[in-house]
Amino acid sequence: MPAPILSTSPAFPALYLYPLNDSFFIPKQIALTTSGRRVQLGRKSSKTPLHLGKKQVDFDSSVVSRVHAEVWQEGGKIFIRDLQSSNGTFLNGRRLSPEGHPHELKTNDVLELGIDITGYYDTIAHQKIACRVVCVFTRVEVAMVAMADSRGHRRGYSVTGSILLGNS
Repeated sequence: MPAPILSTSPAFPALYLYPLNDSFFIPKQIALTTSGRRVQLGRKSSKTPLHLGKKQVDFDSSVVSRVHAEVWQEGGKIFIRDLQSSNGTFLNGRRLSPEGHPHELKTNDVLELGIDITGYYDTIAHQKIACRVVCVFTRVEVAMVAMADSRGHRRGYSVTGSILLGNS
């Protein structure tokens, strides 16, 4: 059975997040259609303070802060910054500065929200959100992502030029 497509009317530019290492969340498609408009990433909570004009993308993880990070597109690039989260935001294994300096996201980057917290016997009691990033800027890239999604290739994306190839 084919995997569900993330959105019936995909917008671009957009940021797609695909779960890695058993992070349990449905892949996310974040439309970044308005230049400079910020989208917050955070933990789902009725107490989350949304600022005017901002949208929240929720993750169900206790190591993710209510308002953890934010993403936006500007000048044909997608950026992320940490919003002084408790457990940090990591891009390709490097922690983003707590001061909130922007960092560019690129396709195939690995984004981690929070850290794994271990319990007894070194088992993971609370798991971080780890995901593969796909940045989409054109209709062709939207179509390629939709084709890869329909084939169920959600993990291990690789990019050659502007061609998105799913690896089994």
